[in-house]
Amino acid sequence: MSKSSRFPLVFAGLIVMILGLSDVAAGQLIISEFRVRGPNGANDEFIEIYNNSGADHTVTGGGTGYGVAASNGVARCVIPNGTVIPNRGHYLCVNSVGYSLASYPAGNGTTATGDATYTTDIPDNAGIAIFNTSVAANFVLANRMDAVGSTSEANTLYKEGTGYPALTPFSIDYSFYRDNCGKSGSITTFGACPISTPKDTNNNAADFVFVDTNGTSAGAGQRLGAPGPENLSSPIQRNSSFGVDVLDVCVGAASPPNRVRDFTSSPVNNSTFGTLDIRRTITNNTGGNVTRLRFRVIDITTFPAPSGIADLRPRTSTAVVVTVDRAPCGSGTSNVTVQGTTLEQPPGQPNGGGFNSSLSAGTVTLATPLANGASIDLRFLLGIQQTGSFKFYINVEALP
Repeated sequence: MSKSSRFPLVFAGLIVMILGLSDVAAGQLIISEFRVRGPNGANDEFIEIYNNSGADHTVTGGGTGYGVAASNGVARCVIPNGTVIPNRGHYLCVNSVGYSLASYPAGNGTTATGDATYTTDIPDNAGIAIFNTSVAANFVLANRMDAVGSTSEANTLYKEGTGYPALTPFSIDYSFYRDNCGKSGSITTFGACPISTPKDTNNNAADFVFVDTNGTSAGAGQRLGAPGPENLSSPIQRNSSFGVDVLDVCVGAASPPNRVRDFTSSPVNNSTFGTLDIRRTITNNTGGNVTRLRFRVIDITTFPAPSGIADLRPRTSTAVVVTVDRAPCGSGTSNVTVQGTTLEQPPGQPNGGGFNSSLSAGTVTLATPLANGASIDLRFLLGIQQTGSFKFYINVEALP
């Protein structure tokens, strides 16, 4: 594999309401990920809402709360008044008839079950919007907080810009999620991610990235990745609260034991040309115990990568014992245990991980928290299906 010139493991990091409705501006809550079909068929749907306000948000809507509606004007779910959505946290609406991702890991011992449910299918390529009221008669532009819809959605209230490219309706494990790197899901654009939080330019085509677990060409761009629905219990992006260093500060970032290239072929593990093993020391600077720690892939070179660009597949790893020479350098070596990370499922990822996949540090739990100021050594194992220049950027997600 060729060396990248940029080390690619980075932890990033108006409206006037009508009388009687709460003064909640557009953009405070946004639709951050969704799908309107999945492997369970037309009802395998979810809508994820993200708190983009910069502070914890308490729902105070007209009627009984905030309405999340499809473009037929019918609310699919309501976020009840009094609900507190943490800063950078999520709220999840799911179609209980077909939703297939309820076992995806969320918080401590919890999974990505819906915070609210509905049973009426949202048609393929239809628009979705969130309003600061649950009263359908008030689903108007002045009360809209955010919207996403395809180019085939005629009602502009339910999309921003011209909309995302309409999909061929395959029942695959896909989602649209907001770009949280700033490269629109490009496999060939290198350099650091200019952003690390969901992109919101009021243009659905520019803001959302299409991924699925087989890298299917369905009309909205082709890239390997996975849906990752998050609810109120899910860990929150906390890049600024964690320190990251190479495992062994006495050698270069691209040298063992900080980065290890293994040429052992294992096609069954999506590692035909071996693996790339990246080791880092993660330090908790949150000010309190961390009981849940995971990492979300926000940028990567993966399928379908052109010639000269690596095709990487994040995969589950186990703990290894590594010899390091830590400061003061040259004073002697020691052995440390580098903990593995787990590719979180469902969805099943038979081709390995990709964009929007998450990898958890399983040794950080309620029973064994990572204390403030404490560190953990972790490895990120990437199967190589094609050699070439590469990049790999992730966000830290943690609780509490």
